[in-house]
Amino acid sequence: MLRLFTLVLLVSSLALPQTATKTEGDESQIIAFENLWNQMQIAHDADAMDQLLDPDFVLTDYDGAVLNKAQFLASLRDRSNQLTVEVSQDMKLHRHADTVVVIGATHEKGTLKGKPYEHHGRFTDTWIKRDYRWLCVASQLALIPKSL
Repeated sequence: MLRLFTLVLLVSSLALPQTATKTEGDESQIIAFENLWNQMQIAHDADAMDQLLDPDFVLTDYDGAVLNKAQFLASLRDRSNQLTVEVSQDMKLHRHADTVVVIGATHEKGTLKGKPYEHHGRFTDTWIKRDYRWLCVASQLALIPKSL
């Protein structure tokens, strides 16, 4: 009986580090997806972006516009917006079972319809794990006001 108890204790203690590693792997994967997102926007790669987004994806943009997945992908294909810089920084992940909320800072620079612009802002992305895949279900962007 003691032998069985020791074996159960040993097996259960081995399971703990594996769970932590799996969680850390998921979080590393989401950070990688966040960075890929930036590259997809610069490249106007809507087909690749489509693979990261849940069918019910919704974006609340800097200007308050709310876009569904199809509208967001169409905006990504629009070549009148040419990004030269799209960087996410200071990302923090908050995990709740199969949901991860990412908050961070963003710096975006480019031209829109020939006019230069530069944004500094904050973002919140919500990722869900569905069928063993992480998908972004919501994204919200907010501008940081320029200092006077």
